[in-house]
Amino acid sequence: MTKERPWSKLGQCDAALRWLERYYCLQGTQFHQFKPHTGEVLPGYPRDLRDYFIPCPGRGHGHGNASWGGAGDRCSGQPFHAITSDDSGRIYAFRGGLSFRLDSWKDGWHAWPQAHSWPGLQGDVDAAFSWDKRMYLIQGSQVFIYLSGRGGHQQVEGYPRALQEELGIPKADAAFTCPGSTELYVITGDSMRRVDLTQSPRRADEPQPLPHDGVDGAMCTADGIYLLRGGSYHLYKDVAELLAARSPAAPHSITADLFHCAQ
Repeated sequence: MTKERPWSKLGQCDAALRWLERYYCLQGTQFHQFKPHTGEVLPGYPRDLRDYFIPCPGRGHGHGNASWGGAGDRCSGQPFHAITSDDSGRIYAFRGGLSFRLDSWKDGWHAWPQAHSWPGLQGDVDAAFSWDKRMYLIQGSQVFIYLSGRGGHQQVEGYPRALQEELGIPKADAAFTCPGSTELYVITGDSMRRVDLTQSPRRADEPQPLPHDGVDGAMCTADGIYLLRGGSYHLYKDVAELLAARSPAAPHSITADLFHCAQ
């Protein structure tokens, strides 16, 4: 049985498609993402097909476009503001209002405007971490929380909230949790604080000095703790090694090692 639904807000589509559990209406060289039951268009649309679905020279999510500049080129060497890994092993990196996602080394990195993947999120992300099947994205004194599923990332109702109220910290330059751990580590300037995420209310321990005078982002995986600064990252086996270090670990290339760019 076929049911007709009026999509008055969407208008007439030249073509329509479903991709990655999202629904799109194509109109000329532009497209909208919409809700199939209501026809409601999501914020941030229309967008240009040539930046997403059509491989045009100098455009597209894999190459950046004119409005993204070097921020959309994974090999540009521009610093990232935040990086994290979720429960499934996907890695996310943020800069210039864009989010990069790595599903697997075979599939490669993909860059998208943040609002495409993270509804309601505008501007640069200062820090990011994953815990309890949720992604925490920190901007200034606020934190957003998203649930991830087949339909993408859904913002948890009631957020953003004050960072101090949610995590017991006023600001964060970087943050990370390690796989299977309930401990959050927050880096601000040249020091790091631990937060027990199972506590209520959450409180931060006293700051511990780091061998770095500042970092852009941080991530913890089964391979260790990555601290990003500029175009380099520093790798530590665990928190104990990081806190015991008297000088930064040897720098490695972010573009070469994490993005597999030719040197």
